[in-house]
Amino acid sequence: MLNFEEFEKELSKAKSVGITAPAFGDGDSVGTQCALREMFLKKFPNLKEVRIINETPCPRRYTFLAQADAFEVSRDILEQDKSTWPEVMICVDGNYERVGAETMQIWKAASKKGQVDHHAISGEPHYDFRLYDPAAAATTEIVYELAKYWKMPLTKDIAQALYMGLIFDTGLFKHSNTTPYTMRMGAELLESGFDHTETAERGLLIRTPEAFDIFKHVISSSHFELNSRYVWGVLDHATFERSGADADDKEGLIDQMFLTDKCEIAALYFEAQPHHWKISFRARKHWDVAGLARTLNPQGGGHKKAAGCSLEGPQEVVLEKCHLKVRELLNSKN
Repeated sequence: MLNFEEFEKELSKAKSVGITAPAFGDGDSVGTQCALREMFLKKFPNLKEVRIINETPCPRRYTFLAQADAFEVSRDILEQDKSTWPEVMICVDGNYERVGAETMQIWKAASKKGQVDHHAISGEPHYDFRLYDPAAAATTEIVYELAKYWKMPLTKDIAQALYMGLIFDTGLFKHSNTTPYTMRMGAELLESGFDHTETAERGLLIRTPEAFDIFKHVISSSHFELNSRYVWGVLDHATFERSGADADDKEGLIDQMFLTDKCEIAALYFEAQPHHWKISFRARKHWDVAGLARTLNPQGGGHKKAAGCSLEGPQEVVLEKCHLKVRELLNSKN
């Protein structure tokens, strides 16, 4: 049960709020942050500041959203007097342990800490207040429910931000988390009048020339194992640097491997920095890759059919560790 009353109570006492998310934001985290900022400013006249503070800038592909200009980088906040930092911090679309080292300093300094999220996680992290629903298709679905609870009109800007998160986490309504409810929510959001085509194309589909370079590299060197049930590819740091791409350019890459005949689990092994790997999994049928990710790193997780984790080490060590777990899972009788 979402405790909207407690959530509202905590915010009604605050003077300044910071909204953060795990580093390297995606469509759901960015959409959630944009929608919440506008909603908080409308709902709470006592709030002097509502800041969006992340480890990294707003990804380029989402800068068309109305609140994108409000995004701040934690490094800049750390240079400001601590008295200007938000007294309340809210982490959205993920656990606070993934916000990044610089953002973590701001997080720890806050007097109250909250969360808005839908990801399956291990353990029960502590928050002073929380809106959490692992059954929601996207974190923006929870924010949509909050807007309904507050009887807040869905402006074009709020609706577009919520829609961005919804189509990102449902893969334009093709993933298994798509339900009649998510389709009805999408229809209501579209009634606000924003441009659906522009939102979908700019937020999910448009690619840069640099993105095509890394797509060609990964796709051409993809591996097919266990009668093509396991498809995986590697984007090492040196190749990524040579391409001139940024982290935003790899969005959608794993889906190209996943959408192959017979594939049950796909994995993208991305070396963000030397020996620092970000691993993404996709699954179909009954396989649970959120559980798989947590066996590799207790801080990993996500959705049952789409999850990830981080690992440290040389490429051959990381790959062998991951391959072993994937092969064990696909050879099991689960």
